[in-house]
Amino acid sequence: MIPIKPMLAVSGEIFSNKDWIFEPKIDGTRCLAHILNGTVELQNRRLSSIGYRYPEITNALKQSAGNCILDGEMTVFSKGIPHFASLAVRDQQINSIRIDYLSEEMPASYIVFDILYRDKENLMNLPLIERKSILRQELNGNDLITIIDFMPEDGEAYFKAALGMGLEGVMAKRLASPYLPGIRSQDWIKIKKQLTVDLVVGGYIPGQGSRKPFFGGLLLGAYDSGRLMYTGRVGSGFSQSELEVIYSEFERAEDSPFFNPPSTVGVIWLKPKLVVEVAALEVSNRRHLRAPVFLRRRKDKMPEECTIDQLD
Repeated sequence: MIPIKPMLAVSGEIFSNKDWIFEPKIDGTRCLAHILNGTVELQNRRLSSIGYRYPEITNALKQSAGNCILDGEMTVFSKGIPHFASLAVRDQQINSIRIDYLSEEMPASYIVFDILYRDKENLMNLPLIERKSILRQELNGNDLITIIDFMPEDGEAYFKAALGMGLEGVMAKRLASPYLPGIRSQDWIKIKKQLTVDLVVGGYIPGQGSRKPFFGGLLLGAYDSGRLMYTGRVGSGFSQSELEVIYSEFERAEDSPFFNPPSTVGVIWLKPKLVVEVAALEVSNRRHLRAPVFLRRRKDKMPEECTIDQLD
């Protein structure tokens, strides 16, 4: 397997356009599947191999596809809706016995939306709509492997329907778009019901009261031309277990990792290695988050991927 960096999307607002299609946004972990001569390798967006965690998916792909490379989202469904907390349980397993048990009791689903190679043929320069047609020729769906549906043109109606079903939003994709590995392209737009961004933790405020053993708030930033820019602090939305897990992963630093550190007193600086997803009401003109709330830890994203254009 030669790892391929997945194509990335920018954030935006809903629209309708005859030159675009709209897909449901799946709350999961990005996964590229490399299938060759009966063997299957799965990689996440950090280019790590994750196939051993999902034996049910690797076995299903052996029966569903020939030699190809696919792009999609790994998820776990609960009551018909992607459930990230359940996926997080699957994604943290390293014990083979536990993995085998969960593959039966909490099976994953692989939602496929693109094909990059067919045999030795590179398809990435083809328009998206052509790749979609080839994907349906090459992949046979089953209970665990699904080719994603899409709607042409009418994004506003599709977005409303997606939210009504309990999904977090939609993906808008230009019909003629090529596949650009590792590029955050304007040809793919993620549209959510609320503003959410992935940011890097660069420091923390010591906790008080029940939070004294952990932290009171995290100082967050995004990369702007290779420099980490401070974008705000988040102190709400954490469960007790999340406080404990995040605190255990801190690596202290002597100096601020931000080129524009806040003047907050009592900050303990950290090496910029942790990524978290937060929701916010809006972004100020200074690119600071207003009323941010912690959503989850993102182990599937590298700090360098958290760029300031998310806040534009």
